[in-house]
Amino acid sequence: MSKKDYEINKKTIRTWSTFVPEEAIAEVAKTLRSGWINTGKKEKELREKASKKWGFPCCIAVNSCTSALRAALAALKVGPGDEVISTPFTFIATNTAILEQGAKPVFADIKYEDLNIDPVQIEKKITSKTKAIMIVHYGGNPVDLDEIRKIGKKHSQYKGKYIGATGDIVCFSLQVVKIINSGDGGLITSNEKYYQKLKKIIWYGIDREEKKTNLLDPLPDSFKGTELGFKYNMNDIIATLASVAIDHFDQAAKKRRLIGERYRKELSDCPSIKLMKYYDDKKPNYQIFPIHVQHRLRFAKCLIKNNIMVNINNRRNDIYPMFGGLRKDLPVTALSDADVVLLPIHTDLTDEDVSYIIKKVHDAVK
Repeated sequence: MSKKDYEINKKTIRTWSTFVPEEAIAEVAKTLRSGWINTGKKEKELREKASKKWGFPCCIAVNSCTSALRAALAALKVGPGDEVISTPFTFIATNTAILEQGAKPVFADIKYEDLNIDPVQIEKKITSKTKAIMIVHYGGNPVDLDEIRKIGKKHSQYKGKYIGATGDIVCFSLQVVKIINSGDGGLITSNEKYYQKLKKIIWYGIDREEKKTNLLDPLPDSFKGTELGFKYNMNDIIATLASVAIDHFDQAAKKRRLIGERYRKELSDCPSIKLMKYYDDKKPNYQIFPIHVQHRLRFAKCLIKNNIMVNINNRRNDIYPMFGGLRKDLPVTALSDADVVLLPIHTDLTDEDVSYIIKKVHDAVK
């Protein structure tokens, strides 16, 4: 019987790990003792800090990125009868959020060289029912937004601007293995128009900033109960973790970048392996490090034998019946689903760990 994630021994080099700065422990303790742990000043501090650091026009904090996706679709009025063009090569939450809105995910094939959705395939999928295009920057390697936005008008840093500083609505995950980790959580960035909608959608359709302290009637006069909202707000405990993580983001991001660039340099001539294509005008954040590898199962067994975990992060979503069944018009997705694997990349890795991983990868494909 396979072990749970939390049961894996410390001798094993994990594919991913959790980055929690030491000071976060003390800061969370302060929040717990503050007398207020629901959505409050720490949540506000997080939104302000993220907006200042990355130039977000407006920022909403939520309890997960799945909630962020659902709220974003709701703000766009996506609903029954609508179609949303999306990638089939992602974690299922991307596309279950579309189903939750009663809409239909329409899969466009991906590009083999970077695993991102292919703009050429997006254009082929647009119909009169298309309401939105959902983009995933796979592994933190940015998609060509210019090309997709050009299509869209007929639609971790992109050409000098941070992802999230541009575009109508952008969702971020703060899940436990992300660079900014709050155990779970998410952020939504948007323009002012959608911000006004989103801050109501995430809390029962109520603008929480207008909530009154009058215990007889705490709901604001502006709330009429005419539109459905959700319970997606972020509490101050999660916000405290995320806020401290932002303070240490540059440190964590630099560590991942150094590991990623070392992999790219020292595995570039490795037989049976194809590295992802990264672009000069787009800055990846190396959230994960996917590779294409021949004889994937044999490769994985070799590394696991040497106490190195490798994972398949995502499967092609159309293998799951809820998305309508296996499709034959996704040939690149099918190839990638059969040969992509993730190498370890996270802040806990030492230089010695990285050297060991690189050596064992070379050994595995000899």
